[in-house]
Amino acid sequence: MFSFSLDAQVNGPELSVSAEEDGLGITVRTASGPQRARSWNEAIRIVRDEVGGFLARAQRGGIPWGLRVTVPDGTAVYGEWPLVGGGGGGSPSFQNTALVRIRNRWSDSGALSALENAIQIVREYAPARRAAA
Repeated sequence: MFSFSLDAQVNGPELSVSAEEDGLGITVRTASGPQRARSWNEAIRIVRDEVGGFLARAQRGGIPWGLRVTVPDGTAVYGEWPLVGGGGGGSPSFQNTALVRIRNRWSDSGALSALENAIQIVREYAPARRAAA
């Protein structure tokens, strides 16, 4: 069953939001508690809106921020994310994943553009029949 998560931080405080398929459908876990989503598209929107509101404070500039997206193939990070240490480049097969390909399109243009890139990664991995853009 598919799941994904986005973790964000702005000047220290952190937010963690995730969505997972369970026996009853899709559950989105937010700061305000679990919510049910009727589709992956709806779950992605809920996560994007919550994380976007949190990261908006970092758009003013000069405020440290970080974002991490986790999907079945692995994790991508943006900004200043201290929870993930430096690592190698991964195997050649990992370098060919959609995760790496989409992450490499991002050009360090701010927290909200990082979020949109992360959402593109999630959409790539979400079950296609229920996550149309």
